[in-house]
Amino acid sequence: MQKTGRPIQGAAHDRNGAGTARQEYRPLWGINLVWAIMRLPFRRWPGHSLRLPIGLALSRTEALAKTLKVPYRSRSALARRIVDHVATALPTRRIRVATDGGYATKVFLRALPSNVHVVGRLFLTAQRSQQPPEPVTGKRGAPRKKGPVIGAPKTLTTPSAAWQPHPQEAGAFIQAWVGIGPSVFPGRLLRVVVVWRPHLDGPATPNRSKAFGRLKPLEAFFSTAVSRSPHTMLETYEDRWAIDIAIRDGHAYDGIAQDHCRKCEPIVGANPLRLLLAAARTMWFIPSSAQDVDVSLQRFRPWSRPKGAPSQLDVAWACREVLQEAGIFPIPRFFTAVAENQQEPDKPKLIAA
Repeated sequence: MQKTGRPIQGAAHDRNGAGTARQEYRPLWGINLVWAIMRLPFRRWPGHSLRLPIGLALSRTEALAKTLKVPYRSRSALARRIVDHVATALPTRRIRVATDGGYATKVFLRALPSNVHVVGRLFLTAQRSQQPPEPVTGKRGAPRKKGPVIGAPKTLTTPSAAWQPHPQEAGAFIQAWVGIGPSVFPGRLLRVVVVWRPHLDGPATPNRSKAFGRLKPLEAFFSTAVSRSPHTMLETYEDRWAIDIAIRDGHAYDGIAQDHCRKCEPIVGANPLRLLLAAARTMWFIPSSAQDVDVSLQRFRPWSRPKGAPSQLDVAWACREVLQEAGIFPIPRFFTAVAENQQEPDKPKLIAA
């Protein structure tokens, strides 16, 4: 969240390295927040969902944590605390966590709860190995911890029979295997899926510019659930786009990071309260929309004809209309047409020029 002005506790420089970011090569000064978003599917609108915030943490630098005399925690550690809290609160639910490559760390992945599996982006240079062979009885030496090296996704971009056509994208190929990564996830198997787009590969030419956007020439994904199919893994990671939409909606409709707080305590207190109120508004809208027979989706966005499900803008305006009908307004001194609530108009005195 971009910030300007006097020094703010917890603010630091950050650069978004995603290819879809307009500030791809521009460092921003602001506060770094770790989000946790839950996707709630609609029964009335199949295939659509709303985003529900379930966790927020402020990331502090190590120098600031030492100044404030609080323990320093990295972003992976903050995200893992949120995941552990949700897994403890919902012990009977299977939880799928979709993350980007910044959370493919040993702090986040090691010793996961039994009801949690993670799907995320893998570094293209990450080496994976096969399972170690069975130890031979009577042979001297410690048993092997890993088998033959499979290779990194970046070294596998050569035509071979292992590449299969992408189930949804024309011109793309996928390759999947099961291996181990002892440096990050020791002793556990990971399913790796590599997506290769040969038509985007190669240097830029006058007739073809450099690939920019969501589609990259080579991408790699991993899953801690080995039984998941490659198609299911790719669908799960596509749901991560809901996090970026929730961040945009949180800044636009929930007022996240728009306060003028300068200290860590007010920042930590104000922003989770805003998300809590936004989550309560979303939880109110879901049963209310199921009971309402006529829900006009083009009311607040008449230009959006193909709109098939409500967005956070519709949720905010629906809540505002219900509060307005109940006589609750966000602006003081704005009253309904009720006799006992009306006040005498202000009569300012004339002041000589």
